[in-house]
Amino acid sequence: MIYIVSEALLYVCFAILTGVSVLALVPENKKPRYQVSDNALTWILLGIVILSSLQIIKLIIFYKVNLDYDLKYLTFTVLGDYNVGKAWFMTVIAAMAMLYLLGLKQSPKVMKYKWKIIPMLTVIQLVIFGYASHSASIYGWAGFASQTAHFMSAMVWIGVMIVIGWCTSEMRNWEAFLRWFTPMAIVCVIVTLGAGFLLMSRLSPDYVNSWITSYGQAMLIKHLLIVPIIALAFINSFLLRKKTSKTLSWLRVESIVVILLLAVTAFMGQQAPPHDDLKELLDESPPSNLFMWITGYDLKRGIDLNIAQNAFSISLATVALISLIFGLIWVWKNQKPFWSLAAVLLFVSCGYMSLMVAVG
Repeated sequence: MIYIVSEALLYVCFAILTGVSVLALVPENKKPRYQVSDNALTWILLGIVILSSLQIIKLIIFYKVNLDYDLKYLTFTVLGDYNVGKAWFMTVIAAMAMLYLLGLKQSPKVMKYKWKIIPMLTVIQLVIFGYASHSASIYGWAGFASQTAHFMSAMVWIGVMIVIGWCTSEMRNWEAFLRWFTPMAIVCVIVTLGAGFLLMSRLSPDYVNSWITSYGQAMLIKHLLIVPIIALAFINSFLLRKKTSKTLSWLRVESIVVILLLAVTAFMGQQAPPHDDLKELLDESPPSNLFMWITGYDLKRGIDLNIAQNAFSISLATVALISLIFGLIWVWKNQKPFWSLAAVLLFVSCGYMSLMVAVG
């Protein structure tokens, strides 16, 4: 559990750092006034260094417990020979450079270059994360490029949304902000989804059958969360052109749902993806307890799942769609943004159950 929480927090740290870096490049007359102190950024950078190191510790512990190698030998091997170890060294170096810039005396000359170099170092951090990914280690340059594009585009979109949603102190230049943020967000979402489906085709080519595994279950929930996120993004991008007292609340609701998605993604990062032989994976590790408990499926029947719609599953799917569409319409008309979280959770829960009761 600690590794899942740490990875989710790592994503949030990356998002905030990326959001601040992107906004630093935008002219003052095209963004709201927001406040993220250098002290807060310092803690975020330290968080990235510490939280990313936990994956190295996990790897060292795994080999120590299973192979009983010398701890010193293991540490040097993981840091020197594994991508995740090399990436962590590069992360530390980039973070130290950013911390140095944050600690410089605030002067016009320093500020002129500070917020040009920090965004460049942020890009390097995101590329390093892609280099250390599971996809890059398995599929080489293709996996590295897909994972980097997926992660970078998601962090740009999510980061700006979180910083503006939670750190805005004055909603000036709102329409000017939306004029560049909306198309950028659309492009980021398209790239994120495109690269994500490309990764899915490699890591989990047999989508429905993968639901037996914990990775497949998390991936299904992640995909269900994407639907309300896009719906909320539509509200924020096209229906909130004029700033109101509820505008930031809508952005915060969307960011909360996105953070839930990041938590699910962090869970996926700690599971073995069924990219090779699913039967072999199930021989080595048990199936998803959640899947087995809800469906009561007997693995002796094989692992070739199919979706057989029935009255119950169709009813649940109908409830899911109604809760999302009419729930968000009701919330929009009554301007109660945080009630949309109930609509989102009901949609995901009913949509998930609709698919599970249809498994045959």
